[in-house]
Amino acid sequence: MSSEAAGAHPDARAMLTELGARRVRVEFIDTDGRLRGKYVTVDKALSRGGVGLPEIFYGLGVDDSLYDVPIASADRGYPDFYAFPDWTTLRPSHGEPGVAAVICDVRTKTGEPVPLDPRAALRRTCTRLTEDGLDALIGVEFEFYVYHLDNDGQAALREGRPTRLRPLGRERQSLSVHRWPHHAKFAEDLDEAAVGYGIEIEAFSTELGYGMLEVALSPAPPLQAADNAARFKQICKDVARQHGLIASFVAKPDMAQEGVGAHLHQSLLRDGENAFCPEDGISTGMSTLFRHYVGGVVATAGEVSVFQCPYPNSYRRLDPQFWAPTNISWGIDNRSSCLRVITDSRSATRLEHRRGGADFHPYLAIAASLDGGLHGVRNEIEPPPASTGAAFADVGAEPFPATLREAAAALHDSKNARQWYGDDLVDHYAATRTSEATTYEALRERQVPDWELARYLEVI
Repeated sequence: MSSEAAGAHPDARAMLTELGARRVRVEFIDTDGRLRGKYVTVDKALSRGGVGLPEIFYGLGVDDSLYDVPIASADRGYPDFYAFPDWTTLRPSHGEPGVAAVICDVRTKTGEPVPLDPRAALRRTCTRLTEDGLDALIGVEFEFYVYHLDNDGQAALREGRPTRLRPLGRERQSLSVHRWPHHAKFAEDLDEAAVGYGIEIEAFSTELGYGMLEVALSPAPPLQAADNAARFKQICKDVARQHGLIASFVAKPDMAQEGVGAHLHQSLLRDGENAFCPEDGISTGMSTLFRHYVGGVVATAGEVSVFQCPYPNSYRRLDPQFWAPTNISWGIDNRSSCLRVITDSRSATRLEHRRGGADFHPYLAIAASLDGGLHGVRNEIEPPPASTGAAFADVGAEPFPATLREAAAALHDSKNARQWYGDDLVDHYAATRTSEATTYEALRERQVPDWELARYLEVI
């Protein structure tokens, strides 16, 4: 044991000893908002020098092909960044005896936060809230699909035909007690695994899709909420595999079924009290701060919507008939609007942002919603008239970008996003989304879809 390692984090060493950890899974967040990591010794995790990782991991796409971005160029030589554990996130790793997991902040050789680190971006958002005497609570509500990964399922994946996966359960019904026994054991083990990571699942339910479930994670401060969301997806996939299943957060896996979303419930606190409530301390409704917060989110949502819908498939989900908003509308307890204001009680007064798919970027989507709201508070932006009835038919509501390429361009041109997150992150993220759109378009042109052959093969 080196003296450097022994003296660097005495509390962390005691925590690791208590967990019986022989290895530490150091986790970090990639450009797509997913957990990546490596397994190191306890001493290495405790080292003052951090854990090295090649900077190119910010240039890796979902299949580890390279995005067309500068950081992926060989001209840079692929040097290292360094991961430094945030010991408040230390937990025993589910299903891995003797292994502890910790989420890291990524820094340069000189110790500065890496501009491309999504976690660092959200930290800066939290600092801006603190400067205004505010805190925030974020509750993430996830929908996802569960499929059987039996021999037929594995064959479907090998053959590149995931649409042949068989959903868990035989019925499609939301809030179903009848369907629940199909999911009960999986849900029980998922809940137990989540608790091990300090994540409370506030509610479970079935949703309107074959094999579709919904969970609501209990509200938490922004950085913890994003960490919980990133970890929940990984935990869910791990538990599903243990049950011979596969869990998917693809926004629209089947055009005949519901898409899956990730709604952000959010509120601001001042001195521990809900700042969205009226100032009289008694009544329900919207405070002036809440109105300005909504005004700011409405004013900026289009510029940063790519964080909510970051893949080409994300845009297949966006159909107002399925409560997936296509315009920047808001309304009082109106689920057809993008921004649903909930004021039933003072303790639960909040804003629900309904744009995001389950494939959203947890760190940047949370940051952008909070920064948009704070922009409205600081500049006293009044929201437009609330939508009543079918918000998707509100001609006064501005439409969102309709494609990934359009959303990437909107981010690139956003002065607000550049002020909040810096040119490096905005240019990089916009370029990765444009690269993803280009890859998608090329794949689409090189393949003949099944429906096209089925329509024409025998009759032409």
